[in-house]
Amino acid sequence: MYEYLIGYVTQITPEFLVLEVNGIGYKLFVGNPYRYHVDPKQQVKIFVHEAVSDSGISLYGLYDAEDKELFEKLLLVKGIGPKSALAILASEDHSGLVNAINHDDVAYLKKFPKIGPKAAQQIILDLKGKMALLTAEPAQAVVEPTANQALADALDALAALGYTTKDVAKIKPTLEKQTDMSTDQYLSWGLKLLMKK
Repeated sequence: MYEYLIGYVTQITPEFLVLEVNGIGYKLFVGNPYRYHVDPKQQVKIFVHEAVSDSGISLYGLYDAEDKELFEKLLLVKGIGPKSALAILASEDHSGLVNAINHDDVAYLKKFPKIGPKAAQQIILDLKGKMALLTAEPAQAVVEPTANQALADALDALAALGYTTKDVAKIKPTLEKQTDMSTDQYLSWGLKLLMKK
């Protein structure tokens, strides 16, 4: 139904953001909410996927058209729902994902939250050879008020994506070594660390 929405970000949480469009606030579940920032003067364009389930209707926000295309391809995989697809896309390493699918790299795919061997094999089976190499635009860094709050928000966002408390605790000391990063930068770095484990 929706292709994209253009509006003002009015709220950011670790799991979702609120985008106000013509006086209506849309709750959008996004992989990395900290790519955006609350600014009543600057509109942003967010691509949207509408998911209908027994529990209701949810909107998923994607950074650009390529993200949306990849998200919707992941949804075609048996057993992969919107939240799992969003967690997979949160790492922003689209070339690594596409290479893993096209080269039967089950170990790489198992690094994503809630993706076990069976789900990884299913992703490869359903999408191998159907994935073009996608390149996402780099996220713009946003200066956060305090580094500690930025780190705390990034850790909350990792938990919201489905990473376990144990996994997040393992990378926290490494992330704490930097004190001058934005939430988006902490989150991106954290995702890279989790993919290496």
